[in-house]
Amino acid sequence: MEELISVVVPIYNVEKYLQKCIDSILAQTYRHLEIILVDDGSPDNCGAICDNYAQEDGRVLVIHKKNGGLSSARNAGLEIAKGELIVFIDSDDWIDANYIEKLYDDISESGADVAVPAFCISFENGDCAVDSRVKEVTTYSKKEALEVFLFNGYLTPCVASKMWKKSLWQKIRCPEGKLFEDQYTTYKLLMLANKIVFDPEVYYYYFKRSGSIGHSSFSKRTYDLLFGIGEQYQVITEAYPETTSTMKVARTVWELVFVNMMICSKYNDKETIGQVQKHARNAFLDVVTCKYLPAVRKAEIALFCFNFSAYRFIYIKYKSKKKIA
Repeated sequence: MEELISVVVPIYNVEKYLQKCIDSILAQTYRHLEIILVDDGSPDNCGAICDNYAQEDGRVLVIHKKNGGLSSARNAGLEIAKGELIVFIDSDDWIDANYIEKLYDDISESGADVAVPAFCISFENGDCAVDSRVKEVTTYSKKEALEVFLFNGYLTPCVASKMWKKSLWQKIRCPEGKLFEDQYTTYKLLMLANKIVFDPEVYYYYFKRSGSIGHSSFSKRTYDLLFGIGEQYQVITEAYPETTSTMKVARTVWELVFVNMMICSKYNDKETIGQVQKHARNAFLDVVTCKYLPAVRKAEIALFCFNFSAYRFIYIKYKSKKKIA
């Protein structure tokens, strides 16, 4: 008999996109699903849409709760999930019809605790981007996964899109009240996993829209990203000192993402920028030799290290023409 797989969808203010998301879940070739729709106090018609789906399909369960944020909604779904395996799908994203079946097969064949698909980033203007540098199904050890998960084109730090053995979540919950909650969550789960399997086929479609949590305007709460990066670095390098060189590069890459967000919002924190530059300079030789970074990213980091004014000017010009991190 097929294993029950739980699908948790946290929902808030996505009436325009929700039907596409839910329809893609109901269309899965793997049928033995428990579909948990968590209405996180959404002010639009999302709650009613969820209830209609529950009336039409007995696999759909609906939670209506007071707004508590993405982590709170995910945690609410986790609390009632009965599947041995669990996936989280953001409510403005959608999935290929084979998504669950293929990831389930990957876990079954590899003996892994986590399955990770390649994903397509879909922009509001219709553009799409797939960034996968792994060309065949690959199984990573825990340490190998911790080395690569922060780099684009590999495992990524996202909680959504991955299939997890639910046992990994026994003592882990998403941190409520924080933005960029994945930075505080995914590495902890990977540290509990024995093996992680990556599938280079695109089964998950990530919709990158303005106004979503990860792409809203800069504020004091955006510092949750910076603090999460620091926490990951400290915990992983203490547990696996041999990963320090790679983790220094990963920290630099993500701290630069944070600085880029400041630049886009015209937010000027000279002290933090100086600290990030210090980290980048200390990691510069590691950056040059890192096999997970393309040459263009290495050049970007080099410019940031030694001429921030030029870096900021070029970044603003490039950002105005192309979607980049």
